[in-house]
Amino acid sequence: MAALSTAAVLVAGCASRPEDPQPTPEPTSTVRLGTVARAEVGARLTVTATVDRVITGTAFVVRDVDFTDGTLLVLSVDPASAEPPQLVTVTGTVVDFSYRDLSDRYELGPSGAYRDFEGGRALAAEDVTVWN
Repeated sequence: MAALSTAAVLVAGCASRPEDPQPTPEPTSTVRLGTVARAEVGARLTVTATVDRVITGTAFVVRDVDFTDGTLLVLSVDPASAEPPQLVTVTGTVVDFSYRDLSDRYELGPSGAYRDFEGGRALAAEDVTVWN
């Protein structure tokens, strides 16, 4: 009888039901949010990047892989002498870009050039250094 009990325990142990399926971990993005996307509105930020294009003397676009979409709109009260493909270092404050709210202050010109930036982040420059 003892042998039969031991055999029953061994069979039950080998034939145990499989574990309940475990939930798969939540997927996580392998893409880092860009520097500006991580920064809070109002935060001071310094970036060094290549000038992609100049929209006006007070607004230009820089390009770098660390930006969310690869580009960042830079706004400056004083005209900047940066031209593509110069390297610039910009220190400023992260702002939410609204053409309507910022066009007068930064003399932005026609709105069409800013369509891709509307509702996104921009950098209101306090200091622009152009590297030759």
